[in-house]
Amino acid sequence: MRAGDLIGRRARDVTGRDLGAIREIRTEAVPGKNGLPRLVVRGVIVGRTRVRLFGYQRHDQRGPAALVALIRWLHRHSRYVACEDVDLSGPEVLVRRPFGELAPLDRG
Repeated sequence: MRAGDLIGRRARDVTGRDLGAIREIRTEAVPGKNGLPRLVVRGVIVGRTRVRLFGYQRHDQRGPAALVALIRWLHRHSRYVACEDVDLSGPEVLVRRPFGELAPLDRG
């Protein structure tokens, strides 16, 4: 599956709650067989807002305080979902955990 096929796809949790859509894909660079790094998908960000995070969910991110606060507020319902909790077999993405078990982005 290509990233473009995943971004924007609607998502629901196991209880049927609408989580919005997949907004970002989180990857990690790992060593490949040929010595070059390869990207491995570790999880996705689901949320209702189309506003990008620009890294402002991280506690070490510096920037204008008002902008940081606004982006964090807009993403207050956005959640990180680990790859193992994502089911892509249907037309909508099924998150195998209820919304209440997913940590907000400002934690961690």
